[in-house]
Amino acid sequence: MRGNPAGITHEHVAQNIRTARQAIGMDVRTAARLMTEAGRKLAPSGISKIENGDRRVDVDDLTALAYIFRTTPAALLTPPAEAVTLTGVPELFIPEEIQAWVAGSVKLTTDDLVRYWKEQRFLAISSGHWAEEMLAKYDRGQVGVTPREVYQQRYDRQTAREAEATGRLLQIDPNASLTFE
Repeated sequence: MRGNPAGITHEHVAQNIRTARQAIGMDVRTAARLMTEAGRKLAPSGISKIENGDRRVDVDDLTALAYIFRTTPAALLTPPAEAVTLTGVPELFIPEEIQAWVAGSVKLTTDDLVRYWKEQRFLAISSGHWAEEMLAKYDRGQVGVTPREVYQQRYDRQTAREAEATGRLLQIDPNASLTFE
């Protein structure tokens, strides 16, 4: 074998490519034809080999595949929601951080993760306050179209999300400020 063996990211990408193609009901022959039209000649057997993990995907193929499958390169690179490992990335991060990193919304550095979790905490608090205000309206007799239980569920979800964000933030940086900056 030449070079490095394929890693876990390769497995995620292969599965994501198959899933993306099947999600739009495209067969491998059509995918191969569209790849050729996109300037990336690839036989149907090449598509199958990629999906089975027997052939690597270079970045040019990845972008062309994302285009013809009507998705994004990030979606093809994104591991399953529960995955915490990617090739070359230490297993220090939780799945949400990996997902956000692949999507380009966070860097896997202490400073940027602190920023991310502060933002998540702020969003949870803001959404929780809104749901709390809606619950107060119900309590004052101002009944709305949406049932009270829906707002209670939203409030409970946001309270739990705030606790999750605060916990992770303090895990990353025990001295992190919990005030909004």
